[in-house]
Amino acid sequence: MNEKISNWKDTTWQIRPILDMPELDPEAVQITVFDSDPCEDYRKIIIKNRDRFLKEIEYEMDSMQRELLKRAQMTNMWDSIFKATTGARVYLLGPPRSKKNESVSRSFILSSSDAAGQKWLTTKIVYHDDTPMCWCISVKTVIGASVEIQLRKENALDIKRLYDDTIGVR
Repeated sequence: MNEKISNWKDTTWQIRPILDMPELDPEAVQITVFDSDPCEDYRKIIIKNRDRFLKEIEYEMDSMQRELLKRAQMTNMWDSIFKATTGARVYLLGPPRSKKNESVSRSFILSSSDAAGQKWLTTKIVYHDDTPMCWCISVKTVIGASVEIQLRKENALDIKRLYDDTIGVR
């Protein structure tokens, strides 16, 4: 093995995310790694803005408009937890194979020589069957070790439920 590659593997933790959701539209997600659970920050932001959000929702008479407003609130607040993350640390993850050329892999490895330990592999919100979803997967990292994480429907975060439970509406 190349000495530089061997050195990189020995001195970094690595996470290889695999997007296993071919029915996403579009078939890509923005992804990053956080050192702390972003769901806690999300809850804090919603609680801080709860009264204003509820007032805005109550003001809308049409149920479709209320739902669109809730989605906008939900998405804007989730996106706000990414503000501290530089663009150089937010990646675009597509399906593992290209439709045009099945031999080309689109996967990559997120790695860092920063402190290992508990991390959260986190995506921005996407839609599947008109349902908002994202991933926030706890990952234990170790220097010199690689972890493969499959992003599937079964391990997606139910962001709508998290929002509704935190704000206190259904």
